[in-house]
Amino acid sequence: MPERNPYLLPVVIVLAGMLIGGALYAVRITRIAPLMEGDIALLRPVSTSDHLVGNPTASVTIVTYSDIDCAYCKSFQESMEQIITDYGPSGDVAWVYRHFPLIELHPSAATHAKAAECVASLGNAQAFFRFIDALHQAAPGVNQFDTKKYSPIVTGLGIAPADFQACMESTKFEKRVADDFDNALAIGANGAPYSVLLIKGHDPVPVSGSLPYTSLKKVIEAALQKAATPKQ
Repeated sequence: MPERNPYLLPVVIVLAGMLIGGALYAVRITRIAPLMEGDIALLRPVSTSDHLVGNPTASVTIVTYSDIDCAYCKSFQESMEQIITDYGPSGDVAWVYRHFPLIELHPSAATHAKAAECVASLGNAQAFFRFIDALHQAAPGVNQFDTKKYSPIVTGLGIAPADFQACMESTKFEKRVADDFDNALAIGANGAPYSVLLIKGHDPVPVSGSLPYTSLKKVIEAALQKAATPKQ
């Protein structure tokens, strides 16, 4: 019997609702059929090995599990980048990006994730996010990026194509991508994007789906207010 691909999961794109602070927000998500009941306590602690933007000791940290080819993930990334522009300088908010490739819909998503890890290892501190942004710009919305077209993007980031290709031909980062994916399932991720708000002094809060910037900003403001309040 052929080995089952660990990234193949039943998926469906849905419009869902999320209740935060008494307000109902519409969220868009590429949803999977739940395989198990998750436990948010199994969230892997944020560490120096994570791809983090902002202050590592921020009052609010958003940990996002994302699929590079997912249209809703792309729009959420734009929202998060604006959030970091707004709140990053104060040190109040940080963002962690982890991989959640749903290859039944996006066959190249796991390859893109590995490519991003290769770029991060070969480039500077910003190369990881610049690479993902470049893929999103080249294949916006529901379009999916062609893995044969990495070379000009990699070169533009100052990375030698030969070094990148050698990394891609190795198995160096396959476990990292798989570990992110497995952790997403373990905490109960029911689609992409899937985020967890880590609010200093309080329990983590799951955020399932993509929120537009204006709604996400309200969520962040509520989280910052909560961080300033002792846990009851």
